[in-house]
Amino acid sequence: MIQHGIFLMFIGMGVVFIFLAILVYIVQLISVFLQKFFPEEEEALPTARPAAVSRDGETAAAIAAVTAFKNR
Repeated sequence: MIQHGIFLMFIGMGVVFIFLAILVYIVQLISVFLQKFFPEEEEALPTARPAAVSRDGETAAAIAAVTAFKNR
């Protein structure tokens, strides 16, 4: 009886392994197909970065508000 259980276990594991191998192969084929017929368009990089906005006043106000809230 145990021999039949072990046999079925190996059959099941083999079926799952074969299914997963086929699935990986199909996913790779779909990936190649999509890259060939629908290539990704490269985005143009911005040439100049906008200047950083200084928010020192806003940061100081937020810290003061949190400090005042904690000291209530």
